[in-house]
Amino acid sequence: MSLRARLVALATPCLAAAAAAQGALAPADGPPVVPAPQQPIAALSQRLGTALPPALPFVDSDGHEMRLGSSFGGPPVVLVLGYHRCPQLCGLVAQGLLESVRATGLPPDASRLVFVSIDPDETPADAAARLKVDLDYARFLDAGAGAAPPFLRLLTGSRASIAALARAVGVEWQRTADEAAPAARFAHPSAAIVLTPEGRVSRYLMGVRFEPAELRAALVEAGEGRVGSLTERVALLCAHVDPHVGRHGAAALAGARIAALTTLAGVAFIVWRRHRRKGMA
Repeated sequence: MSLRARLVALATPCLAAAAAAQGALAPADGPPVVPAPQQPIAALSQRLGTALPPALPFVDSDGHEMRLGSSFGGPPVVLVLGYHRCPQLCGLVAQGLLESVRATGLPPDASRLVFVSIDPDETPADAAARLKVDLDYARFLDAGAGAAPPFLRLLTGSRASIAALARAVGVEWQRTADEAAPAARFAHPSAAIVLTPEGRVSRYLMGVRFEPAELRAALVEAGEGRVGSLTERVALLCAHVDPHVGRHGAAALAGARIAALTTLAGVAFIVWRRHRRKGMA
């Protein structure tokens, strides 16, 4: 088979995958059920060195009022902004952090994990329910070894407190409309923010799973009061599936296209290299 024929044969499934992603936008016999919704406003600006306002009032999972600064003054803090009733990435972020903290080899008291809800309608009961799930997962990871659980604090707060904290760490989010869901949903970036013991932003870790070596280095660096460098990786977007058109946003479609084209390019290169080697033999 000629080189051109091989490329065409290999390209077919890749292009078909991209076409399938495109086809998910609408029924085969007509236009989309509704116009594609605008992409939600969700972004993350890395604000290294920013001192977070310690006097911001929040409420913990036991219903106790406390200031944000009550989490400072000890080991470095890993701060996550999401929401406790999130049905998607927020729970994965919590699990990812628990796994990575354990895998760093550092003792459980070497860091504090603080999750703050961006939903002002959430209550301490919501935080308590999420905390129970997280602690159960930490015990599962311990597998009966008897290690102390990590420091976990889940907070809720007023709209003003949440907005002030989000501005300080550079997080933007947007409430999303979903008539089929009884609880509010939010589009927001998924990232863990490492703070120094004094409450200054030291490092951003993007995604839902974190390399233990990277997390360990970030915690050691923050524990020494140092501010790290900018993270080049892009934060994932936690956003729900649109029930009216049965798809994720355009970002997911673009990702499918890019993945298909990247695969095609890689396969084409491999075929070309093999063909070239045979020609030189």
